[in-house]
Amino acid sequence: MGLFYTLSEISLDDLVAAAQAQAADDTEEMAEILRRFDGAIMKIARSCTTDAHLLHDAAQGARLALVKAVRAHTLGTAGFTTYAWRFMKGAALREVTSLQTPEIVNDPTKAVWLDQPERDAVSDPTFEVIDLLNVLAPEQQMVAKAHYIGGVPFKDIAEHLHISKPAVTQRFTVIHRTLRIAVEGALAA
Repeated sequence: MGLFYTLSEISLDDLVAAAQAQAADDTEEMAEILRRFDGAIMKIARSCTTDAHLLHDAAQGARLALVKAVRAHTLGTAGFTTYAWRFMKGAALREVTSLQTPEIVNDPTKAVWLDQPERDAVSDPTFEVIDLLNVLAPEQQMVAKAHYIGGVPFKDIAEHLHISKPAVTQRFTVIHRTLRIAVEGALAA
């Protein structure tokens, strides 16, 4: 072996250490880390959305989160890939959610937390959305109605349920997955 190595020959842990040693984020080491995670970034973005415009934004959010994960990772601890994956997944979901549903300031104690009112399928376009929400568990329905129909921000949902905002984000990950499966099943039928 020679004295010089290419970045592709360096281990991920060594790249992370080298990137952390630099003050700037636009280093060759960081670029190599981003290149190595590019497939994972796109997989995460595609798991969050199928919309082409949102896909780009979700991927960009995941890339920024990867840089933050490199900065925040404790050197010498195992599991950087899993650690970075969680950072990227959360950032991509937040990016997509923030762009899909603008957060409107609402009082979470209003009727959106109550059971759904009777609706007329012909005159009310939200009937189909509420009908789709019936595939969710009752607590998931309540949270989804509050956010999607009532426009209640995640922060207010978290306060109402006495849980953290990341816990609400995790619940929405499950809700999105369940709804996506339901829609795909309906379209296939």
